[in-house]
Amino acid sequence: MAWASAGHSDVIRYLPFLTSQVNTSEFPLHFLYRAYQAGDNQALARLSQRAITENNAYWLHFAKLAGSPQAQQYFSHVQVNNGRGKASRKALSYAAKRGDIDAQIALYHYWIAKSEPQKAQHWLEIAAQRDPASAVYYAKWLSISGNESQAIELLNRAVQLGSAHASRLLNMRVNSALVGQRKSESTALNRKRSATHCVQQLQFVASTLQSVLQADELIEQFKRDTRLQGLPICANTPIWLAENALTCSGNWQGEGRLGCDMIQLSQSLTRERFTHVVVLAHNGKANVHNGVMFLDRQDDYNVFVHELAHFSGFVDEYPLSSGLAMAICTGSDAPNLRLSNPNEKPDVHDWQNLLKGKALTISQSRTCDNHQAQAYKPSAKMTFMEFYDVPYIPAIYLRAWAERLANKSLLTPAYINFYQGFDASGNAEQGGYWRSRYQQFLQAD
Repeated sequence: MAWASAGHSDVIRYLPFLTSQVNTSEFPLHFLYRAYQAGDNQALARLSQRAITENNAYWLHFAKLAGSPQAQQYFSHVQVNNGRGKASRKALSYAAKRGDIDAQIALYHYWIAKSEPQKAQHWLEIAAQRDPASAVYYAKWLSISGNESQAIELLNRAVQLGSAHASRLLNMRVNSALVGQRKSESTALNRKRSATHCVQQLQFVASTLQSVLQADELIEQFKRDTRLQGLPICANTPIWLAENALTCSGNWQGEGRLGCDMIQLSQSLTRERFTHVVVLAHNGKANVHNGVMFLDRQDDYNVFVHELAHFSGFVDEYPLSSGLAMAICTGSDAPNLRLSNPNEKPDVHDWQNLLKGKALTISQSRTCDNHQAQAYKPSAKMTFMEFYDVPYIPAIYLRAWAERLANKSLLTPAYINFYQGFDASGNAEQGGYWRSRYQQFLQAD
């Protein structure tokens, strides 16, 4: 290539020739490449745009390696999901098979969008060998599939690749030999929260990577939830137990709900600072029992908020079963419900006090449909206590929630769960320990 060593004036004369060849030749991309080598500042961008238009895999990959922003964006998963189609897969596959990490990640997203999990897994597994974020995500994939030991190995690989996220997750793991020596970390769920201390301090507990990541996401969503700012609720760093350290069932004690062995769970929490516990388990119906919330891996943030309200005495606004209705509808003091006999008006003075002179709207709740009493709620609209997917929390509910949290005697912490478990087993010493913690909770400022 004599032109390559030619002087500046020769290059200037040569570039117009290359430009003319781009417009007339059967191989325009080749001449754009030559112009790029000759120093044409616009040639790489033109090459990239033309390669994208023609879906030319070879030149797209070259342009990406040369630093073209257009080509780099082409290989992102956003571009794939915007529907380039079969020609796009050809270009991506060309680059991915040559080790291009962006193309490998893009193909993973492409096949996920096409509901082809096996093809997606192939590219995610390859990308996970070099990309730390992919390694963490593939570790989650393995955990969901039941391959927990492999998931942990891959997290360690992600740490080697520089993933701070993986390092933080591994630091949540509890060595059974060191239970009780773990430093308890507590963070306010939102810096904007007005509370100076935590009336409810949540301890998330999980035994798989997938559940730990679920706990992390629930906490992050709570931080961003402007509806609940101001409530004195905090959360500890999630605890990641060994798989055999948490015994749970989706039909606990034959009651058709998710539950876990409280005595076994307490052994991992003896020296932790908390008031309430959120257990992330495999499968079962979400519920709250005293101071422990049980969620399964399908439960999302809306379910969490609904169950969180149960910690403060809120009652469901959908029809309760006959058994529950018998217990709730005969004398409930729930913040969101008032009861009366049919055709009688309920006493709503406390709701009116919460509104401080503003108009109060009440409507019938379906809570006691299987009971002779009539339930009322302070809202004409459907709320988050009737359907998980309804995000509406009326202002009066939030005021009643804060008022309930201000009265510790109305709250039931998880210490009661543990006390009852040990008391039923005849272990008076451990039962007494958790009973004393409940007393300390009531007396603390």
